[in-house]
Amino acid sequence: MGKILRFLTSRLFITIILFCLELILLVNLVMVWSTYSSRFSIFFKLLSIVVSLLIMTRNENAAYKLVWMLIVSVFPSFGAVLYLLCGNKRIGHRAMKKIEKYERSHKRAKINHDVKIISKIGDENLRKLSRYILNRTESAPCENSRGKYFDNGDEFLTDLLSELEKAKRFIFIEYFIIAEGKVWEKILSILERKAGEGLDIRVMYDDVGSINALPYKYYRQLRKKGIKAIAFNPVKWHFNPRLNFRDHRKILSIDGNVCYTGGLNLADEYMNKEIRFGYWKDNAIKLEGDVVFSMTTMFIELWDAVTDEEEDINLFRPTRRVASDGVMQAFGSGPYYNDSIGENAYLALVNNAKKYLYITTPYLIPDDAMILALRSASESGVDVRIVTPRYPDKKQVFEVTRSNYEKLLDAGVRIYEYLPGFVHTKMFLSDDEVAIVGTTNLDYRSFFLHFELSVVFYSSSIIREVKDDMIKIMDFGEEVNGKFKERNPIKRCFRFFYGLFSPAL
Repeated sequence: MGKILRFLTSRLFITIILFCLELILLVNLVMVWSTYSSRFSIFFKLLSIVVSLLIMTRNENAAYKLVWMLIVSVFPSFGAVLYLLCGNKRIGHRAMKKIEKYERSHKRAKINHDVKIISKIGDENLRKLSRYILNRTESAPCENSRGKYFDNGDEFLTDLLSELEKAKRFIFIEYFIIAEGKVWEKILSILERKAGEGLDIRVMYDDVGSINALPYKYYRQLRKKGIKAIAFNPVKWHFNPRLNFRDHRKILSIDGNVCYTGGLNLADEYMNKEIRFGYWKDNAIKLEGDVVFSMTTMFIELWDAVTDEEEDINLFRPTRRVASDGVMQAFGSGPYYNDSIGENAYLALVNNAKKYLYITTPYLIPDDAMILALRSASESGVDVRIVTPRYPDKKQVFEVTRSNYEKLLDAGVRIYEYLPGFVHTKMFLSDDEVAIVGTTNLDYRSFFLHFELSVVFYSSSIIREVKDDMIKIMDFGEEVNGKFKERNPIKRCFRFFYGLFSPAL
């Protein structure tokens, strides 16, 4: 009873209720105006035509445009208004100008690109991938870098706390979810002490991601402790076209010399201190060396864009050199790009795979381009395997994930469901040559709406560690029958409906 009461009084529930009431009010206003005024009826019909033309001519994902065209066609008056309110994926002229401003101001300070580094990537197609990432994001491939892979939260947390204690200059934290609990309590005690010692401590958390995990305006509490803090894209209790743009990244940079990223958020359930969906299988990567500067730059650019500060990025360069462990390239993606850089990097691995391609993802909601690439890879003889959770954190998303099984299984793709609980890792691995690890899920939101990041490892020892972990995950999974087909008509209808509209949700 207590949990139900807490949910009914939570900010998330209140926000959902207010949105629903606004939606109902909006529908009624549009219908009433259209019914009782011929002028309004003509206006909304013209608006539907204009919006339809706008949708068709925009440089956006085809599936996303198709869904909105369907909505506007079926509900001509209301659909057009709804698209203008929450279907427009543009982040806004003012926000775009701010991000471009800070990217330009930092461009000259970024690590100078060395053509010789790309030449050390063995496969020509992977060299093309590296050049693509460099040209689109200005994130250069790096040597003088190394990484450490953590296949569970306990080892990650132990290492993180140790490195936090060593901090001398600054600690930058940017996470989708930060939650009050045992994990955050340990981290916060160090941050508070380091802030008292005069270090530059900054925390940025996503307001939607942490909406039920942190108190309202929690950043005020952190500021009282001497910690600079902001909530990214705060939730407003009204229709907000920018609500969908979430910061899903995980960055924890210490002195510019060490940085952590991966799937793990800073919350108890991610470290299995709290069990909600069975065993939570996740990962993290510790990066050291030149590649850390790319991560720190991502943090500073978004921080400056949100706060309107303008800083000298050179102040946050690494001060230590480390031995090279292959080539590493960290890059960000987000709604300010016209194309999905994260998806394109994944597609490059799918299309370039010769022997095998292993994927782990909590959500399997690929668009047509990804489905076609996965099917083509499998049908050309590549051993394509995908691992998804058996126990979902979101049941409706799980149904959409399963709705995509059949079309992949028919092409010979092998799909496993992780039996102990929820697998949250986001990894692509191909041919013992390249791996991508980061925060980008295999779904529309990560590809087109969220701020995300990924790290590409070319010929690094991390690749072997990623492969070992993937094999362990598959060993704890159950392979889905090749003739998998949901026979429950209610579930099939739900999957069809939710899958159809998933690009717009």
